[in-house]
Amino acid sequence: MKKRQLFLLAGLSLLTLTAKAQMEEPQKDTLTLLQEQIDANASKIKKSEKFKVSGYVQGQAEFAQPGMGTKTGANGGKYNADIDGKDADWYTRYGIRRGRIKFQYSEKIAKGVFQLDITDKGLGFKDAYMEITEPFLKMFTLKSGIFDRPFGDEISYSSSRRESPERSLIFQKLFPDERDLGASLIIAAPKGSSMEGLKLQGGLFSGNGIRVDDNSKMDFIGQLKYEKTYTTMSFGLGASMYSGTVNNADSVLYTMKDNVWTAENVERNQLNTRQYFGIDAQLSLVTVMGITNIRVEYLFGEQPSIKGDFGSPKANTYALATPFNYLRKFSGGHVYLVQDIYSTPLSLVLKYSFLDPNTEVAGNDVANKADLAMNTFGFGALWNINPALRLMAFYEMTSNETSTAVAGYDTDIKDDLFTLRLQYKF
Repeated sequence: MKKRQLFLLAGLSLLTLTAKAQMEEPQKDTLTLLQEQIDANASKIKKSEKFKVSGYVQGQAEFAQPGMGTKTGANGGKYNADIDGKDADWYTRYGIRRGRIKFQYSEKIAKGVFQLDITDKGLGFKDAYMEITEPFLKMFTLKSGIFDRPFGDEISYSSSRRESPERSLIFQKLFPDERDLGASLIIAAPKGSSMEGLKLQGGLFSGNGIRVDDNSKMDFIGQLKYEKTYTTMSFGLGASMYSGTVNNADSVLYTMKDNVWTAENVERNQLNTRQYFGIDAQLSLVTVMGITNIRVEYLFGEQPSIKGDFGSPKANTYALATPFNYLRKFSGGHVYLVQDIYSTPLSLVLKYSFLDPNTEVAGNDVANKADLAMNTFGFGALWNINPALRLMAFYEMTSNETSTAVAGYDTDIKDDLFTLRLQYKF
């Protein structure tokens, strides 16, 4: 009986102490609880801001003459007489030109970026790099991985912003995929200084595009750029250099002498010089008609390539044992004029581009199709339907250098192209 009384007394004491403690504990009002919730959400938002997802989708239809290839469709977008008709003046291809999704995570002085390309042709990747910036003056940035080659203006000008369907032919040939595997150091003048807007970057790259490296040789790319912005005007000036090599899997090297390709014996697998130089300028003006943009770029240099194509390697040169043994001196470039139409969402675009893959021979002295010069004049319109949606209509007229020594190219071939593209950007 006494034990029961002791247990009962202990329980009553514990309940009394608990009730007293609860009465003494201060009760949180509604504002305090709301502030705590806001602080908790702010912390979550701050963490989520470190991670960003963006991208764009470009669906397009292309209407081409038989001599022009398209960027969408099977078989490299080439004309097929059996399917498209033997006497067809035009043929059509359509598809997803680009389907990009980009992931970026930033933490203090560093960030990592991955970008995928998802189209009707499959899944591929475009970017995979990290970037580290020193935290004090923020003058020095180290970039490493797969990213845009720091050469010229058009390479780094995003395909989602570009006013023409594709980059100029010279960039498509010299820099397939636009990107490469390597590392680059970027030095930018501090903000607020008299040199603000000046940027120097240089790095070492594999030279194989986005393919895995297969040798110990690296190519150097350097660029000096200055940009300045005023209230109603902005401009930019740049100079770029590419210095590298390409493997020659043959024991013969061809160079131009007296307008003729001449062969000389060399050591097999020697490295042939790959050297480019480029200058670029940009000007943007705000007028009563809207914004006027002018962009100009000129490139020249020496390109080791195969007999039938001026283009740079698109794969591992040692693995394929491809003889890049034709040394060509080249020049090329482009001019853009983009004019907004007053306060409307419309813009008009004019573009001229050219490529001369072999400046040492011309006219009827050209005996190789790959040495023929190309000139393209394009015009079109952009309709910015809303901040995310844009419609592009662009017509390109390409004319080729003619030569009686190249079969089928004694006259200008039919290779015009009309592109209709709808882009959604997020």
